Amino acid sequence: MINKYALMGDHTKMLAGAIVWLILDLPLAWLLGPATVGLILAIRSRPVGTDYFFGDCGRGFLGVAIGASVTHEHIDWMLNHPDLGIGLFIYVALGGGIGFLWLYRFCKWDRPSAWFAAFPGGMSEMIASAEAFGANIPKVALSHSLRIFCLVCGASLASYFFAGITTGSLGFGEADWRIQPLVLLTMIVSVWGGKYLRIPAHSFMAPMFTSLMMNLMFDIQLRLTDLILISGQYFLGWSIASRFKGVSKNEVVIILKQVFVLLLLFLPIWGMMAVLLDQLTDIDLVSIILGLAPGGQAEIALIAMALNANLAVVMILHVLRSLMITMIGPVAFALITKSKPKRHSSV
Repeated sequence: MINKYALMGDHTKMLAGAIVWLILDLPLAWLLGPATVGLILAIRSRPVGTDYFFGDCGRGFLGVAIGASVTHEHIDWMLNHPDLGIGLFIYVALGGGIGFLWLYRFCKWDRPSAWFAAFPGGMSEMIASAEAFGANIPKVALSHSLRIFCLVCGASLASYFFAGITTGSLGFGEADWRIQPLVLLTMIVSVWGGKYLRIPAHSFMAPMFTSLMMNLMFDIQLRLTDLILISGQYFLGWSIASRFKGVSKNEVVIILKQVFVLLLLFLPIWGMMAVLLDQLTDIDLVSIILGLAPGGQAEIALIAMALNANLAVVMILHVLRSLMITMIGPVAFALITKSKPKRHSSV
């Protein structure tokens, strides 16, 4: 009974946070309102409880919607720009390397924790690799959660002040209630299948690829209604809020400062690479900036939709970054530090 009342109290507070963002007319109110409340409560040593499976549902719904928004023209256009992959690799190596030096040399983190916290890959995959090399798992998990929170908050506020994007700017086009059962079925099956196949960031990537294939092969566009879109954002905000659980107040404050500086160190590399790729390709600068964002695939995709950015560019760059870091990161760490995984992780 106590847990039930605690859960109701958490949701009352998170809904209040969403309402504040709505009153201010800021973007992603249903996502960032609850996430902000979760961070405030964690700093006050009263963190939000677990999100159970709802975080996966939120990411799954958004993945389905985004997959339905990519067209054949987007894919064909991306295949003609292989130079993006080269730029992305340089960007990830420089940004992650500087982040590692910041956490290891200046913040005095242990080497595996600093390495797997500095590179912006999928959180579950980075935690699994970090655990295999004996890193401090709560520290790594919290750093990734705070990085995503700071990044998405910053991008949301920037889009509001510089582009006039508000809560009402987001939409995935006309949606039909009759197709929503298929949306739900696609989300459930693809999330489960992605987890079984160990796809990086499975709860978002697998539904996105499934919806994309249905769109390209059968011309079935699984668009979300406003109510399901709001639910997906709220579940995602709840998921971010719940990740601050299990750490002390001092840890949250200290790591928040360190992660904020980490993002500041990323900014010049991020900006220079975006401008360079903008000059070398015919891609619009906004799409490149969002595509190079260090993390938060689902959250950044929502901002990309609101800004009418090129979703194919944004999502393919995020997919490539996640795969690149997931596959190369552990191998590079082992070679550079001459260390071996201590055990297989079950994360």
